[in-house]
Amino acid sequence: MRTHVICLGLILFAASASICAAGDVEAPVYTEGRAKITARLGERKVLLHDGQHGLKYFPDGAMAVLRTQPAYRILMAAGVSSWLLEGSGMDSLVPVKKVLAPGGKGSFDNGYAGISGAYYDKTSGELFAFYHAEDQEAMGRLFNEVPGFYCSVGLAVSSDEGLSFTKVGPVITSCLPKDPNGTRDQGCGEVCLLPDKSGQYLYAYYTDHSRVGGRGVQICMARSLLADHSKPGSWRKFCEGSFSQPGLGGQDTPVMSAKDMEADAIFPQVTYSKVLRKYVMAFNINVYRELSGGQRPERSGIYVAFSDDGLAWSKPGRLIADYSICRLDASVSWHPTLVWTNDDGASPSGWLCYSYSERWGHKPPQMGHYLVGQPITFITAR
Repeated sequence: MRTHVICLGLILFAASASICAAGDVEAPVYTEGRAKITARLGERKVLLHDGQHGLKYFPDGAMAVLRTQPAYRILMAAGVSSWLLEGSGMDSLVPVKKVLAPGGKGSFDNGYAGISGAYYDKTSGELFAFYHAEDQEAMGRLFNEVPGFYCSVGLAVSSDEGLSFTKVGPVITSCLPKDPNGTRDQGCGEVCLLPDKSGQYLYAYYTDHSRVGGRGVQICMARSLLADHSKPGSWRKFCEGSFSQPGLGGQDTPVMSAKDMEADAIFPQVTYSKVLRKYVMAFNINVYRELSGGQRPERSGIYVAFSDDGLAWSKPGRLIADYSICRLDASVSWHPTLVWTNDDGASPSGWLCYSYSERWGHKPPQMGHYLVGQPITFITAR
């Protein structure tokens, strides 16, 4: 496998100079007044190889980390389905079983069911999984030969700690209906979720593919009272300053947008750091002219941003320079997941995990994306 040089760009939507190295690299990713956060990334390590344990095209979304102690337990999308993985660490994960698969013909998830967020309810003992659901019927194919889709956020419930799930149905859907004559990617999906820091709400962040008003594909959010998250109609979308729109079919306003870059903000994964006292969003920015024109990914890649309230976000800082959407015979780094291993000391640290392929495609020597990770530490200064 050839060596891939990792480049860390400086902060900013208007990409400027970058720091490139094959080993450890550092770059500022947050600056406000005298406060500064610097990200330090270690070398990339393959955590699960392409085809290992029979898995292909993974992780195909953010991973839902159920626990890290006493052992790791993770839900991950691979191919068109969802798998439960376990291991003593991120570098020793093995699949336990497939736990969620697409539905039948005519269903809202007939082509894809990829879990990317989960919440364990200690009161009921149930695990609630939120997944990227695709209706692929009559949607044609994307430029990279992948089936087109109309996506929604689906909910499934497990009473045996993720070994099996019962589907509930869609909980967040686009404001626009499916249009087989429209773009090949539609709807809203690629969801992640977490309790807000007050413990009152459950936040869901998702990629909206509706392109309302020419805004492109951007990251939006919804919330539900923690006590009501599994009830039909409990989710409300953030729109024009408040959670005023229904999760099913309502309008929304992006909370993270790369429109000023003539780009899409996609694939969010949000965590909360007790040490930083901030929400941390890892996501991709796709500068589509770089992708379609075969240009170098000078601004595309994996980014990180920070927020005090989960609504207003800092200017993103780039962590990985690469294409953010799969293109035949090109490299790709997408679907990031931050996994904290230490959020108690002065400098929180963990893994930046993501899916990667050095030459993406369906026929050798091309290969699908597979799981890699880099140690990451956030260093604060004032």
